[in-house]
Amino acid sequence: MKKLLLFIQLLMLAVLSVQAQTTILDFEAPATSTVFQYFGSPLDGTLNEVVANPAPSGINTSSMVGKFVKPGVAEVWAGAFSNPNPTTLVDLASNAKIAIKVWMDHIGSVTVKLEGSTNGGSNWLLTQANTKVNEWEELVFDASVPSLENPFAPASNFVYTRVVLFFDFGTAGTGSEQVYFFDDIKTLPNAAITTTILDFETPATGTTFQYFGSPLDPTLTETVANPNASGINTSANVLKYVKPAVAEVWAGAFSNPNPTTPIDLSNGGQICVKVHMDHIGNLALKLESSPTGGSNWITKVSNTKVNEWEEICFDPTVPSIEAPFTTATGVYERVVLFFDFGTAGTGTDVISYVDDLVVKTGSAPQTRTVNFKVDMNNYTANFDKVYVSGTFNNWSGDANPLTDPELDGIWEGSISVLNGAYEYKVTLDNWAAQEEFAGFEECTKRDPSGQFVNRLLLVSGDANLPEFCFNSCYDCGDEVKINFKLGMNGNTPSPDGVWLAGGGNFDVPGGKYKMSDANSDGIYEITVPRKKGFSSFYTFANGPCPDYSCKENLTGLPCGDPNNFNDRFLPAVDANTTVATCFGACFTNAECVSGVSNLVEDEQVFTIWGNPAVSNATMLMFDHAAYQEKEILISNAIGQVVGQWMVSKDASYFEVDTTRFESGVYLVTARIGDRFFTRKLVK
Repeated sequence: MKKLLLFIQLLMLAVLSVQAQTTILDFEAPATSTVFQYFGSPLDGTLNEVVANPAPSGINTSSMVGKFVKPGVAEVWAGAFSNPNPTTLVDLASNAKIAIKVWMDHIGSVTVKLEGSTNGGSNWLLTQANTKVNEWEELVFDASVPSLENPFAPASNFVYTRVVLFFDFGTAGTGSEQVYFFDDIKTLPNAAITTTILDFETPATGTTFQYFGSPLDPTLTETVANPNASGINTSANVLKYVKPAVAEVWAGAFSNPNPTTPIDLSNGGQICVKVHMDHIGNLALKLESSPTGGSNWITKVSNTKVNEWEEICFDPTVPSIEAPFTTATGVYERVVLFFDFGTAGTGTDVISYVDDLVVKTGSAPQTRTVNFKVDMNNYTANFDKVYVSGTFNNWSGDANPLTDPELDGIWEGSISVLNGAYEYKVTLDNWAAQEEFAGFEECTKRDPSGQFVNRLLLVSGDANLPEFCFNSCYDCGDEVKINFKLGMNGNTPSPDGVWLAGGGNFDVPGGKYKMSDANSDGIYEITVPRKKGFSSFYTFANGPCPDYSCKENLTGLPCGDPNNFNDRFLPAVDANTTVATCFGACFTNAECVSGVSNLVEDEQVFTIWGNPAVSNATMLMFDHAAYQEKEILISNAIGQVVGQWMVSKDASYFEVDTTRFESGVYLVTARIGDRFFTRKLVK
């Protein structure tokens, strides 16, 4: 029985060993064999030989190996490149090192060069000295080490097609022919390393977090005894996090003081944390204050367990869900936590617990597959071929072709990339034509040079992108254009510009949505394409102030929502629309000569039929004498807006579907022109 158990253990170890490495070349089968073409010596243009192992012993008892000859007269850079290239790619996106077994009759060196990256990696060259003579030795090359040649970049996270070998690189031929043997070229992963940032057990591994976005602002969190010391977490102390009944969707808490050990992502890895929640929701993690120049980064992960400890992990190679949509790189000092990010307070305090915030390095990043479907039916010019060209293929005009398998005008294809942010366009016939964007589309980004506007692709896993129309972010026919026109209402425009901003859809002031006064008439404009049904809060800013210190002040005005920073609200848009107003006022024109800054309360504006809403539907009946657009806003008992609509001028009634409302009292406000009235609605 013991022998059987030992055999099973050895078998498992063998399986794990196979899973932990990938063989590129071992010269034992056609799929794992190739030859190398010499250069830099009189052998230039000839191929090396695959021969019987001259010394089958020690770490290498295999049958066949590669033979390398360096003639007596050879350049210092003499070597040989794979021709043809190996069947298996050298994947350093999924692995961290490349290894090769060598047999040499003297102490010298072996240099490996990798070329032909499939995902944008630079050529990479590294040298290792051998330490053994007349016996097999395995040399390991770390892909995270910068190349010895310009641009001196590491090979980590890249995939290569060609292998180049140099024996005694930098040394010319010695006058006598030198013979070397090599075998078993393979890739190896890194061993995982866990670094504890916070476990709340000692002063060095504990801290407090300062609340914001709720009535708890600016109090601090508590470290408490573990309320459920079981499962994966039996530690003594944990962090208690409270989300009050009345909390903003962005309510959270930031480390204050910051952890003693910063979060170091220089070597990649994942950030993991244990959470204990009494419901299914999410935790958003934000990293700030990077002394190495990394951009602020935020992403969220859903929990899957209730009333028990669970470890959730955040992948820094996933692009941030906020601008500038980059990955997390380098070192970060501040940690920000948001429970149920994007959801306002529920009316009841919600308590969650946090423990064991760690960084796990050494786990290899994975290559992702992204599938495209491009509708070309609205493009009327002649074309033959469709491609996706971008930063993932060095903007090649023919590297990633699409096909039309159904001959229905929908072109399909895929790319393989790592997690990250990429820019691309759909191009035709090797750049004979391409998509053109203004820069205000949801799916686009202006490149760092400021000259080009491209599609932005955020990759965090395998993905089937929604079908989109050529030159649009959406399905053909689903795009509407919203033209914002803004008069400055006596305010001197900032010399640095005027911005549309806010609402979670229009970036910060100074970001993507800069308005222009092309005809110098004092009215600033911007046209943003959006999908039908788009709605959002928004504001205007007189200058590029990322902290919103230069935004308009609508406090107390009817067009500013006090529950959302006194921002404006754009109801759902289903057709091309113009929004005209004035900075800091509620005018309905950009000339700032008349408007609705002074509303009149008038109970004749509307009545409610079906109140209480026992049938899950309520009818708002409008003043028949008012042939104008109607604006409807419904808020709950704690002031949160739960519905807002624009109703056409010829409508005499509007039906409100209350099935999604919880039982309670709501306030319904209707505005027609400069008249408004508010009534209670009971559900």
